[in-house]
Amino acid sequence: FFFEAYNMPTDQVIRMVGYLGAAANWLIPIAAMGALRNDPKNVDVKMSAVLSTYSFFFIRWALAISPANYPLCACHFTNSSLQAIHTARGIRAQYS
Repeated sequence: FFFEAYNMPTDQVIRMVGYLGAAANWLIPIAAMGALRNDPKNVDVKMSAVLSTYSFFFIRWALAISPANYPLCACHFTNSSLQAIHTARGIRAQYS
């Protein structure tokens, strides 16, 4: 695999790395999905809010680059939504 990438043209390698990065980036929302079962008192509200905001901005970036990276956009949309849910759960748990 790595030897094939070594012999590829540079633009193909850049695209491949971009899509592999998007695939690896799915580990964050997958972890967030798993954490939905956890006690909301254990949610770090600041971290969840920052992750939600970060992903919100990267949704737009994934669409603005050329060519648009739709898998990365979907990943950040999913992550932003899940982190917003975690933030709301954490705030609700702290103030109830």
